[in-house]
Amino acid sequence: MLYIATMNLQERIERYIKRGCQQPDAEILVLIEECASGLFSSFPERFILVGGATLVLLYESPRVSRDLDLVPRSEELPSSQEIQSAAKASIQTAAEALGLGKLDFRQTGTNSGLIKFWVESNGQRLFSIDLTRIGGTVLSSEIIQEKIAGDDDKTVAAPSANHLLLQKCETFLDRRFVKARDAFDIDYLFSKGAKLDDVLSAHLEDFILMHEEWDSEFIRSRINGIDSKRCTAELRLVLPTEVFEELAKKDFEQLRHSLESAFARWL
Repeated sequence: MLYIATMNLQERIERYIKRGCQQPDAEILVLIEECASGLFSSFPERFILVGGATLVLLYESPRVSRDLDLVPRSEELPSSQEIQSAAKASIQTAAEALGLGKLDFRQTGTNSGLIKFWVESNGQRLFSIDLTRIGGTVLSSEIIQEKIAGDDDKTVAAPSANHLLLQKCETFLDRRFVKARDAFDIDYLFSKGAKLDDVLSAHLEDFILMHEEWDSEFIRSRINGIDSKRCTAELRLVLPTEVFEELAKKDFEQLRHSLESAFARWL
C-alpha cells in the first residue's frame, strides 16, 4: 500500500515539475493538496480556499505558494487543536512517504480569533495554514466546488476565477507594502479569462471609495511600484526560470499593463 501511495504521490509531484517547479516545492504543493482536502472533508461548509494556493492548486498557476489561506465561511469555527489534528491526519502518511518524517505544527499566534500554523519537518517550515479575513466575504453566487488533482474524493470550496480577480485587486491596493506576487496573480487570472463584470466592478468601486486616500494618484503609484527591482526580488524564486526571464526581458511591463487594465476606470 505504501508503494502504491508513493507512486501516486510521485505522479502528482510530476505534474508540478512539468510546470517548472523544483522537486522540493512540488512535494510541498502535494502536501498542501492533501491538507486542503483533509480540512474540507473534516469541516464541510466551514472554509473557502483563497489566495495564491488556490491559483496553484486549481488554476495551474506556475507561481509557488506555501500559504494555505482559508476564509471562514461561518462564525462557528473548529478549535486550533481540531484543525491541527485534521491537518496532521491528512498529510502525515504522505510526509513519511516523502521522507519528511514526523511533522510538527507550530501556532504563531491569533488575530481576532483567527489561527495561523506552520507545518514543519525537522525544524524546517514547509507551509502555513492561515485562517484569514484577507479577501473579505465571498459572494455566495461566486463560490464553486473544485476537485484537487482531478480526484472526485478531494474537493474544496473556492471563489470563481472572477471573484479571485476581485480579491487580488483589493489585496493589491490594501497591503501595507505593494507586492509583486499580487500583480503576477492578477496578470495570470486575466490570462485565464477572468474578468470583473458589472457586479464585481461595483464591489471593487465600493472598496476603493471606502478609502478616501485611494485616488488615481495613489493607484498609479502602486502600479509604478511594480518595478524591476521589486519584481526580481520577489518573483525570481517563486516562478519557473523561463516564466521569470520572459517577464524580465520586457522589464515586467506585462504586469503593469494588466494592473492598468484592472484599475482603468479609477485611473
